[in-house]
Amino acid sequence: PTVVMMRAMIDNALRDRDEAIETETSVYRDQLIHLVNRISLSPSTGEGGDALFSQIRRIFGDEVSVVVREPEAKRFWKWGDAPTADAIVAEIPEGPYAGWSVVLDHVVELPEYIGEQMRYAWWKAGGFAAGVVIMAAIVWFAVHRGLRIDELRSDQLTTVSHEMRTPLASMRVLLETLTDEESLVLGSEAKRREYLDLVLKENLRLSRLTEDFLTFARLERGEHRLRLRVCDLDEIAGDVLEELAPAIETAEAELEWNIDPGINVRGDADAIAAVIRNLLENALKYGASGDKTPRITLSTVVDRAAGVAELAVSDRGPGIPAEFRKAVFRRYFRVDSRLASGGSGVGLGLAICRHLVRQMRGRIRLEPNLGGGCRFVVRLPLEPMVGGDKFSEEAGNPFATPLSLHP
Repeated sequence: PTVVMMRAMIDNALRDRDEAIETETSVYRDQLIHLVNRISLSPSTGEGGDALFSQIRRIFGDEVSVVVREPEAKRFWKWGDAPTADAIVAEIPEGPYAGWSVVLDHVVELPEYIGEQMRYAWWKAGGFAAGVVIMAAIVWFAVHRGLRIDELRSDQLTTVSHEMRTPLASMRVLLETLTDEESLVLGSEAKRREYLDLVLKENLRLSRLTEDFLTFARLERGEHRLRLRVCDLDEIAGDVLEELAPAIETAEAELEWNIDPGINVRGDADAIAAVIRNLLENALKYGASGDKTPRITLSTVVDRAAGVAELAVSDRGPGIPAEFRKAVFRRYFRVDSRLASGGSGVGLGLAICRHLVRQMRGRIRLEPNLGGGCRFVVRLPLEPMVGGDKFSEEAGNPFATPLSLHP
């Protein structure tokens, strides 16, 4: 039995290691595959394997291992070390290179802890073989519970490089096409405008990523404290709703407003607005079930005996499994990486929301919505509208302008 359990522990460690690698690479895997497809359609790529191989090498650099395969002629072009089992494989679906495959590896070095997991598992298995029962319990907990999401995503620098490489490379390809005077793609002013809009979109995405990383870093280091004062929930939510009106109209979302007027809480107005904005943006992105339009409800509940008010943002989307309802507030966590392949962020929005709400001495939670979907509830302390800023704290406010959070 001891040998069987030791083997099971090693197998579990291998599986956990593979899941860890998948978690790290899923941040950028779909985006890089999309970028390879875009490069294959670029007029500067030309025809033939040499042209495609040279263009991919020029975009990704000499440090990345690249293999380009032509299936019919069974030819391939190779640069760098041999690809590992964790390499990204992109099959080009259309264009002159339809059916060709591109293998990319060593785009970004994986964190060291992934390579150390097997050594860690062997060391723990040795303790179990020695017959120490208490050590066996620690081994089980360490292998099965130790690989937490926070540990898998602790390398912030790696995540930054994952996310920023793709928009930068996309902008480069688009700008090269725009500056190519012989390009046949830009046959009209409308097409040129479309490419310029794509460049602007990638630039804005890069700016949002930078803002989120810097905001989260400031909050984690505790460099700033919020300025707490009397805030009107109805007024703040109304301002956010007006700001997001174009996005709501574009998504054709159905919005139900059940926020009672005159609910005064103690908090920071900009921070409260940032939290509401993030929850509404999440509901717009993920709040639709199937082909239906998003249905969003904003509501409030006041418990004067407990001295708190709760603001809830509900949607009718696919919902989040019960085992992930606490994990969604951890940094870099995403239930399904495929939802983020369109560039919606790296999973910092809800983590920032939790920091902001805690600084306002409140709580935020996720609970199932009756009828399906998610219901995010923000709980803040009530404050009677007496004396205006009587309870303000003397501290600098890092959010002189509204926060822009992206989940």
